[in-house]
Amino acid sequence: MNKKNSDFFFEYYEKCRIPDSFSEVFYTQEKTVYKNTNYQENKNLSHINSVMFVPAYINPRINNSLFKAKKINQFFKGYAIFLDEFNSIDEYLKYRFKKNAKSIRKRIKRLELSFAISYHFYFGEISEEDYHFFMDTLKKMIINRFKERNDVSQNLLNWDHYHKIFFDLINDKKASLFVIKNGKEPICISVSNHFNGKMFSSVSSYDIDFAKFSLGSIEIYKKLEWCLENNHNTYEFGMGDLSYKREWSNNVYNFEHQIIYPKKSIIAKIKANTEFIKVNIKEGIYKIAYVRYKKWKAKRKKNIPIQLSYNMLSGDDIVDYKNLSKVDYNLESHSFLRKVVFDFLYSNMENIGNVDVFELSKLEKSYLIIGQSSKQKIIFD
Repeated sequence: MNKKNSDFFFEYYEKCRIPDSFSEVFYTQEKTVYKNTNYQENKNLSHINSVMFVPAYINPRINNSLFKAKKINQFFKGYAIFLDEFNSIDEYLKYRFKKNAKSIRKRIKRLELSFAISYHFYFGEISEEDYHFFMDTLKKMIINRFKERNDVSQNLLNWDHYHKIFFDLINDKKASLFVIKNGKEPICISVSNHFNGKMFSSVSSYDIDFAKFSLGSIEIYKKLEWCLENNHNTYEFGMGDLSYKREWSNNVYNFEHQIIYPKKSIIAKIKANTEFIKVNIKEGIYKIAYVRYKKWKAKRKKNIPIQLSYNMLSGDDIVDYKNLSKVDYNLESHSFLRKVVFDFLYSNMENIGNVDVFELSKLEKSYLIIGQSSKQKIIFD
């Protein structure tokens, strides 16, 4: 009797289907049952199903008179936001962040004050031209962000797969693409999967020059807002213990590995018990390996290459600056100034349209940023 391996989470959210092992699923949060239209009982009687990453809030069901399931709790946790009890994004912010809810809204106001910001959701329709442009831009964002972190992106390792599948999924309303733009320039892009009123945030990144503006939080806010307005009751982060997931999630759940086998087959029972032992050993190894991995990551962070460093001084003493050479920080030759200028906008609540940059001294590598009500002298080390 053969064994069939599958990943419940992957099949559910990326392939938008319930794995063949289960006849239906029961959502514990809304107490709703969904039938598996692909289920074929006779096929399942001919093999063992070893199914990993079954989320605790999705309760898959089998025919208990014919099959038995052995279950193992997996090491990794999952993170999600359940929205059933909330009518608006403001309600959720008040519940989750209490007094700090205002700080989330301030991030959005600060971004919109400084730039010409617009938000775009592609769900059910996107042109090939737009799709390829946004996906290529997203890839560049991920490359730059992980280069800055001296880290490796798993998303980049699977990039060809993602680029291939999401165009059709978006046009079939099985995925969406969310973009924050500054004018015509995308500064944050996120691709998500959709299934049965649930959104899974699959791949996201942003322009690191806008880091001060907390684009990751604004992205989550806007997508939650969309979920509440479009009958989606779950925003799913998936597995991985990251600070932003802990900050936003109201449901931290376990994953199960389930081994399903025909009750009446002695051979199936023996093989299922063998698989049960193997999975338990693997979970123990994952736990040990993860602790070592975290230590390795901590050491790696200490070795992050030093970015351009600079000192910020008051520029109020510089009165005569009109004869200085104006600098276009959008040019490649001066692109290192973009983040500095954007940090200035954030700190001084200035608008990009009111800001100019002048070169004070090539020798000292010093510049003057002038806004409507603020001046800042920048000296690079």
